Amino acid sequence: MRLTTYARTLHELSILCDQGFREVILEPKALARFGKLSNDEFIALFHRASELGLRVLLEWDILMTEDLFGEKVAALRELLPYADALRVQDPGALHWALKETTKPLQFIAENGNHNRAALEGWIDLCGGRLERVVLSIELSKTVIEDYVEHLSVPCELLGLGRILLFYTPRPLLSALLPERTAQNQDLAALGESEESPHKGFPLVENQHGTFMFHIKEFCLLEYAADLRSAGLGFFRIDQRWETPPKLAEISALSRHFDPQAFERLKEGYSQDLMRGFYLGNKTDSQFHKLKNSRLQKREGNYIGEVLEVQKASHLAIMVKNLRGLCLGDVLQIMHPKGHLIDTKVHALRNLALEPVSEVPPGEVALIQFVEGVWAKAQVYFIER
Repeated sequence: MRLTTYARTLHELSILCDQGFREVILEPKALARFGKLSNDEFIALFHRASELGLRVLLEWDILMTEDLFGEKVAALRELLPYADALRVQDPGALHWALKETTKPLQFIAENGNHNRAALEGWIDLCGGRLERVVLSIELSKTVIEDYVEHLSVPCELLGLGRILLFYTPRPLLSALLPERTAQNQDLAALGESEESPHKGFPLVENQHGTFMFHIKEFCLLEYAADLRSAGLGFFRIDQRWETPPKLAEISALSRHFDPQAFERLKEGYSQDLMRGFYLGNKTDSQFHKLKNSRLQKREGNYIGEVLEVQKASHLAIMVKNLRGLCLGDVLQIMHPKGHLIDTKVHALRNLALEPVSEVPPGEVALIQFVEGVWAKAQVYFIER
C-alpha cells in the first residue's frame, strides 16, 4: 500500500521525498475545488517534483456546467503536459479526458457509485485507461475489502482528512460581508445548526462555491495495517487544513502503528477524529428502536389501534381484527410505554356519531374516553 498526499509549496515536496512518498497530488486553482496554485506555480512544482522522483497527479475535481466546461478545458490543456496522470470527479470530465487525452486516468468516485457494479462499469468504459479508483469513505470495511479484491484496478481510500458534508456553487459566506470585502477572497468560518446543539462545522468559500465539513476528521490510521493486508493500493493523507501539517508523524503511523504515538497525535490535532462507517455502516442501527415491540403484537385477541384520544369525549379505535368490536366487550389497552389499562365498552358509536351495538372490521369505533391512553396504543380482548 502506497501513500499519496497533496503539496502546495516546494518545501512540502521536499518533505514528501524525505518521507518516502513516490507521488504527489497538485491542485491548480482553476481546476481543483481547494486548489491554490496558479499555472506558473503548478509548472514550477511539477519540475521540482520530477527532479525529486515524484510522480505528479493533476487534480481536476470541480463539478462543471456546460458553459463552464469549455473554459476549464482550455486551462487544463495548458497544464496537462506537466502531469503524469489526471484525476477527475465529474463524469463529463472523464468522458472528455478519454477522448481528448492520452494520460493515465484516476476516477474520484467518493460522492457516488458506491456499488461494485457501478465502479466496474466505469472501469469497463475507460477500456484500460483507468489506473485507479478513489473509493468513498462511506463504505464499510467488508465492502472495501470486497472491492479491493474484485475490482480490476487499484483502489485509493482517504486515510486522514476532512469529511465534506455539503457543497453549493453559491457564495454563501461573502453574501454576509460588506461588498468591498467580498471580492476574490477565500473565506473561512465556523457554522452551527439551528436545529441541534452541534456547532463548529468548518465552512470554506472560494471561487468554486461554498463547502461545509464535519466537525470531526476522518481517520483510519489505526486500520492501515488491515487495509494493507487487504490489498488496498493507495492510502491518501490530507493535511491541507492542518497548521502546521503533521505529515511525518502520520506517515510513520500509517506504516507502523504505535498506539501511544497515535494518542499523542490526537491530543495535538486541531480536530477530533472519527472512523465513520469503516467498522460497519450503522445508518440502520436505530430502526429497532423505532419498532416498539409493544406496538408490534398482532396475534391472539388483538382488536386494533387507538387512532385518536379526545379527552372527556372518546377514543377512536381502528378495528383490525376479523370479529369487529361490540358493546359490552372487555378490553385491555397496551400503552406504548408498556403499562396495561383494562376497560369495558359501555358506549359505542360509529364515525357518523350514531350509537351502535357493533362496529365491523375495517372501520373506526368510538368508545368512551379512558384516562391514561395515548394514540398508537394497542387494543386487545379480555373476554367477550
